[in-house]
This record gives sequence, structure tokens and C-alpha cells, in this order.
Amino acid sequence: MGFETVAIDRGTGKADLARKCGAHEYIDSTAGDPGAALATMGGATVVLSTVPSADAVNAVMGGLGRRGRFILVGAATDPVYIVPALMIAPYQSIAGHASGTAKDSEDTMAFSVLNGVRPMIEIRPLAEAAAAYDRMMAGDARFRMVLQVPG
Repeated sequence: MGFETVAIDRGTGKADLARKCGAHEYIDSTAGDPGAALATMGGATVVLSTVPSADAVNAVMGGLGRRGRFILVGAATDPVYIVPALMIAPYQSIAGHASGTAKDSEDTMAFSVLNGVRPMIEIRPLAEAAAAYDRMMAGDARFRMVLQVPG
């Protein structure tokens, strides 16, 4: 696909996981301005924001490069602040996208193959289905729970 992928998160706890998932670089947003870090790298062609946080979106907006596109898939309910004059000269755009189409799945699979990303699952015996469900609902699963049927 040709992109150099940069993951951004709070802290360093997910840096290794981000790289394992295909990121080439990692930015710790608590260590400084993530938008400035992206700008230092030359500016992002695409920012795909999955966070439901307007503050996180606002912090990264300055890292968009020339003809860059900011795509929001995380549904923040607070306002996102955009300075139109700063977007016009570099021909930037911002869009929302409801992900989950078949084409999105194809693109995700292509990215995974290109970067050697393998699924990360937790396997639990069928007898522990209720505990696996509770773990998933609590947000503690890494990343999919798979039930193993005896036999």
C-alpha cells in the first residue's frame, strides 16, 4: 500500500503492540505534541482517527501534511476545532467515515498481509464461555475471544 504507518497513543505501554500490528513509528502523546511530531516527520498524508476524544483529535490536527486528509471514525461528542485558513493553502480536508464496509475489510486484510500482521486471540474452552464473554464485555480481551469446542 506504500504508506509508512505511525501509531499514536498515550504512554509507551502500547508501542511494541503498535509495531507488532504494523506501525513503523510510534508517538507517545504524553511525551510532547503529537501533531508537531507528525509535522517533523514531514506531515501525515492521512490521519485515521479512531479515538472518541475531541481533545486527542485537536492535538493531532497540526500534523496533517500538504494535501493531507483527516478521517474521523471515532465518534467524539465534543467539538473538534478547525482553523479553516490553515487548511486552505495546504489543500487539507477532514471527513467522517462509518467504517465496516466489505472494502474496509479487504483493505485491512491487504495491510495485514503486507506487514505480516497475524490475528491476536485468546482461546478459552467452551466451558468458560461466560467468563470469556465477561472478559470481552469488560474490555479486557486481547483482542478476540475464541471458544474451543471439545472434540
